[in-house]
This record gives sequence, structure tokens and C-alpha cells, in this order.
Amino acid sequence: MRSDSEDNIELSKNPAKAIGEKLENGVTPIPSNMGTGYIKGFFINPGLRLIVRQYELKEDWILDRGIGTEEDKFVVIAFHNIYQSKDAIKNLLLPPSSSRKLLPSVQVATSGFNIEYLPANKKINSIVITVSINYLKELLKPKPGDTLLHMITSGNQPFLFEEIISPQIQETGSEIVTANPAKELQELYYKIKAEELIYLLFVELLKRQDTTLQKLNITDVKKIYEIKDKILSDLDTPPALAELVRLSGMSESKLKRLFKQIFGNSIYNYYQIFRMKKAAYLIKEEHLSVSEAGYRLGFSNLSHFTRLFEAHIGVKPKKYSAGNKK
Repeated sequence: MRSDSEDNIELSKNPAKAIGEKLENGVTPIPSNMGTGYIKGFFINPGLRLIVRQYELKEDWILDRGIGTEEDKFVVIAFHNIYQSKDAIKNLLLPPSSSRKLLPSVQVATSGFNIEYLPANKKINSIVITVSINYLKELLKPKPGDTLLHMITSGNQPFLFEEIISPQIQETGSEIVTANPAKELQELYYKIKAEELIYLLFVELLKRQDTTLQKLNITDVKKIYEIKDKILSDLDTPPALAELVRLSGMSESKLKRLFKQIFGNSIYNYYQIFRMKKAAYLIKEEHLSVSEAGYRLGFSNLSHFTRLFEAHIGVKPKKYSAGNKK
């Protein structure tokens, strides 16, 4: 199978999918010729499936779940790098070719847009929930005026949204990975936890104020993700909109609109979120002073840095720094 990724990797088969199809409430180890680790799957009921993936591959793979008649009736929710947030923020300091693929995020999409890059020699930690449109509609029970919920549960329009993983999602994900429920109650446990993750995801999605949605196609989606990668490749320098427009091949208005539709933030706000996450990492893990962290990230006005840090992290940087010295 030929991948349409920027790396243009050609796949003779889809190993992750092939392994996944064999899963039924059990653990399947990754074949030694492919890497190390395992995939654990739970077929909870006909409308809800959950897969836990912990592995490291020997080669890069592109996982393209494709579009099929049955899959079109399902929504795929993929929680990427859900329980390694510290390492994932550290990845922001690595070369962009390796770091940008490993950030903690949750992606919810119709199957046609669920394309995932699996880098070699990196620990892949994720939880994937596949939920039928009908099951999701029964859970969410959208009311008149719930534009976003109606769109997602209609089954009529392809969509793709991505959110940064919240602390609550991370906590629940960690519980799923480390759980050892009684065998007789496994189905009940994983059903509750899968639905809890769905709930926490929609708590974040419903914070989005702009629910105007433009029809997506796979070409535009790939371009938007290239723009995201470009933004995250250098957090010390604010993104130049003119350059992003040129790279995308879109008009400025279309680029802004689709980026916000997928990621829930404007280009600049998205950049600032990760810029402040990096600042927090530099202060906490690399023990930089507040001024050193601010200057490292390109701030000449430390008062401005302090205001932004507090807005995104919740406390002033000096208090954050003092708290991590205890």
C-alpha cells in the first residue's frame, strides 16, 4: 500500500491493522521482526472497541485505516502519547522531524481522515477507541442547537478535530494502561473507562466557540498538519503568517479557518500554548531562571512573558519556579 505521507513510504502491508484485527480481549505481542511491545484489545460491544498500544517499531510506518462501508459508520478517537506528557514536552526540544510526531494529543475523526505516523525507534503509547455513530449518539444525546454534537453524530459529513490532552484525560489513560480488573468484570471496567475518555474529550471539544464547519478533504488536512509541524519546529520564533500561507498553497483566510476548525485555536494562540509549555519545561526540568526561560523563547519584555505564562499555565512563572524547588 502506498502512503500519501510527505515521506512517501511504501507499505507492502499494514502490520498494526493486521495485528489489531486478531485482538479480542487479549494481548498480542509485536512480532520481533517489526519491533517490541504489545497491543491489547477489547471488543466491548458491537458499538465500542478499545485498543491499548505500547510498542517500539524498527521502521517508520504509516497507519492508514482507510475508508470502508462498515468503518464509515464509526468514529475513531485516538489518544496519542497519553501517558508520557513529560517526555512529550521534552520532545519539543528535539529536532522537529522526530519531536513533532510525539506530542500528547487526541484526534477524533471519521475513518477517512485517521492517518497516523508511527516513527521508528520511538515508544508509541496510545489508546484508540472506535465507537459507532449510533452508540455515540446515544451517549451524547445532542439537543437542538448543539451544532457540533449534531454534526459529529450525523454520519453525513467527514470531520477531523484534534485537542491537546488534558490532565484529566492523561489520568484516566494511565488508569486504563495500569489496570488489572477482575477477569469477570473486564468488559464493564473498560466500557466505563472508554466512555469516561469520550466524555472528557467532548468536555474539551464543547469549549470551542466557533462551530462553523467547512467541508474537509484529505489534501487540505495534510497541508494543515504540515503547517502545524512548521509552527512547532521553532517555538523561539513567532510563526510568519505569510510564509505559512505560501507553504500551504491556500489563501490566508482558508488557512486560518481550517487550522482553527481542526485544532480549536488560531495559529498564533496554538503557537503560544506550546511556547508556554516549553517555558514551563525549561523552568521545571532544566532549572532555568524565569528570565533565562523568557529570553530563550525570544521574549525581550519579561512582563509580557509573565502575563502569557500565567494565562496558559495558571500561575506566575516565579511562583511556578519556586514551587518546583521544594
